[in-house]
This record gives sequence, C-alpha cells and structure tokens, in this order.
Amino acid sequence: MKFKTILIFGAPGSGKGTQGKVLGTIPGFYHCACGDVFRSLDLRSDLGKSFLEYSSKGLLVPDDLTIELWSHHIENQQKLGRYKPEIDRLILDGIPRNVNQAKKMDNQLDVQHIFHLNCPDQAKLVERLKRRALKDNRLDDANEEVIRNRLKVYEAESRPVLDFYGNDLTTEVDAMMWPYEVLRAILNKI
Repeated sequence: MKFKTILIFGAPGSGKGTQGKVLGTIPGFYHCACGDVFRSLDLRSDLGKSFLEYSSKGLLVPDDLTIELWSHHIENQQKLGRYKPEIDRLILDGIPRNVNQAKKMDNQLDVQHIFHLNCPDQAKLVERLKRRALKDNRLDDANEEVIRNRLKVYEAESRPVLDFYGNDLTTEVDAMMWPYEVLRAILNKI
C-alpha cells in the first residue's frame, strides 16, 4: 500500500515544520517531520552519533540510513494507531530530501501534492534559523556557517526534488507571509 502523501517542501527556516504541525492536528492528516525523528534519537546510540556527525556540519544524513529510520518510525506510528494510512493523508517535511531518496521511496509514497514554501531572501532564512536555535535549543541552527552550508546543500541536493515530481503537483507558496496566511494558502488548495 502506498501512503497518500502531501509534501511540505522548502529551504531550512521556510516554515515547513510550523505548517506540518498545524496540518497534523486536523483529523485525516498525520504529520511526520524527518528532522524531529532524527532529533528524537538517543545521541549515545550509533545511529544518534552518526546523525550528530552529519547535522553538526549542515550535511544530509546518508539516504539509506534516513529512509530506514523514517520507515521504522512510520511503522511504529501505525502500530500505535497514531497514523492510519487507510484514512489519513501523510504530511511529510524533510523527506525526501534529494532525488535519490524520492526514487527509493517511490514504492511507498503516492505523492498527491507538494507545497513549496518559497523564501528567496536567504538573510531572512538565516535570521529565522538563529531565532529557532535559541527558542528550541536546536544545535543545527546555532552556527551561521552551518546554516549557510545547509542552505547550499538545500539548493544543490533538495531543490531538484521539485523537478523530479514536476510542476503539475507543485503549488508555490510565499513563505514570507504570516504563518496563518501560508496555512490558508495550503488549505485553500487541499
């Protein structure tokens, strides 16, 4: 069974997690943020140490490891009854993060729509990420050099995922709007 999926897509700091969390509170939707799955790891475990090694440099965790962890998490959420794929739409942010992941996950995901939270002002993204680092104690957002590297990695590796899925599935949303306006744009399309 392929999961009926909506992707919330955009650069780090564009508001994917904010929108995903709100959508996940609506009956019939289940939100999964891959970054939250990684950050919930025990950093003393081998997987946790591996995650920390990559994220502290602003790099993406290797594809097979990312997909394995995500699949395990989704399976557990189904067993716990939190995610019911027969009735829920899966709201994903942070995965797939590159074209290789999108190809590898094609047998699991029925991507029905993509909301691209577009923010061309890189300085604004850096500001948002620094603010989030303080508010949420996010180590991956604390260092400006790491942030800028994350933004470069997004442009080089993640943004091409939009081309992989195509324009017909993608709605561009101005991530510079107030969060409630971004949410309204998404809900109007859903």
